[in-house]
Amino acid sequence: MNPVKPKSLTKRLLTSIAIVGLAAYGAGVANANDLSNPDLDNIAVGPQVNASPVGWQITAVKSISGSFSDGADSETFCNVQQPGGYGLFFKPFQGSTNVNPALDDLLTVYFYQDNPSTPGTKVSLSGYAACEPNFCGIEPAPPGGTVPLTLFVVEFLDNGGNILASNAFDLVAHGMPTTGAGSMAQLTTPQYTAPAGTVTVRAGAFLINAYGTSGAQSFFVDAFDEESVAPPGSPAITSQPAAATVALGGNTSFTVATSPLATSYTWSLNGTILTDGGHVSGSSTATLHITGASSADVGHYRVLVANNIGSVFSTIAPLAINGINLFPTITLNGTIGDTYAIQRGPTVTGPFTSFSTNKLTTVPQYIVDFTLPVSPSEFYQEIFLH
Repeated sequence: MNPVKPKSLTKRLLTSIAIVGLAAYGAGVANANDLSNPDLDNIAVGPQVNASPVGWQITAVKSISGSFSDGADSETFCNVQQPGGYGLFFKPFQGSTNVNPALDDLLTVYFYQDNPSTPGTKVSLSGYAACEPNFCGIEPAPPGGTVPLTLFVVEFLDNGGNILASNAFDLVAHGMPTTGAGSMAQLTTPQYTAPAGTVTVRAGAFLINAYGTSGAQSFFVDAFDEESVAPPGSPAITSQPAAATVALGGNTSFTVATSPLATSYTWSLNGTILTDGGHVSGSSTATLHITGASSADVGHYRVLVANNIGSVFSTIAPLAINGINLFPTITLNGTIGDTYAIQRGPTVTGPFTSFSTNKLTTVPQYIVDFTLPVSPSEFYQEIFLH
């Protein structure tokens, strides 16, 4: 969980809500979760028929019929975080029964995210996983049949996308729970070292050669954490970019500090690399500027800092937009799945007390203060929790 950061202040008046900015802060960390949307809660229609987590790739194929568009999707019952979140639901029942290896159409699903890396970087992957009692991956294979593999995978790729090293962690062999999504447990791979020539690390969950059984047969994952330790001499982040809340049309910025000083900075929004232009500037510097913020700017920001030895990602810094509304409604445009605490106080400096904690399930989300007595002058601040 990120440290609590004051985002903005909203003053309640009898006719309007005025927004007042507060300085935010960040704390240095040794390692950050290198994944974008690690909790899989930000979703959109992707390569599958149903919703897929934003920032992740899903490739599904069958052993005979080839490319397949219904191997996995986002579901709330696969979530191990707060209510309203999502996890990923693999569908082994979309493969045929495993009786005749020459005829059966077995299902393979690759679920992964690619991020920059450098030789010598040490990488581990953890995530929550579970399956149901009839999951094919825990059943003995029929005579002559194929044994399915259920894996957390860390792969290192060169600049041509060729796999230099592939590291598979067998979830069944390492005690993955078998009693359904509600029993998901965290499992962690060993630490793997990127070989010479590495420019990309690929991490995720693979389901290989799956087949249908008879009910209660699915596999689930959620809440991934990729931890990277860069080689000695790489830039270490001493001040992380802080989350921000801004008024519609307002200006904001994200800043990172390193030691030793980084020689390159690459900012991204929801996993997409940013470039200067329009209302974005500083995308290759220590400070990213957003001017005239709109709903298109809402999301998760982070920066990759690097020198000639190695690179490291910052923590994720979300940007939300707080609208101006008639009293007493607070409007928050943030990323679905993010959680904010709403606090109020009698002055711009507080003291503040919380009256609402909100996980965004829709955008925008409206937070109304129904508490009594009604005060004609009250200040509000939104605090990003996780």
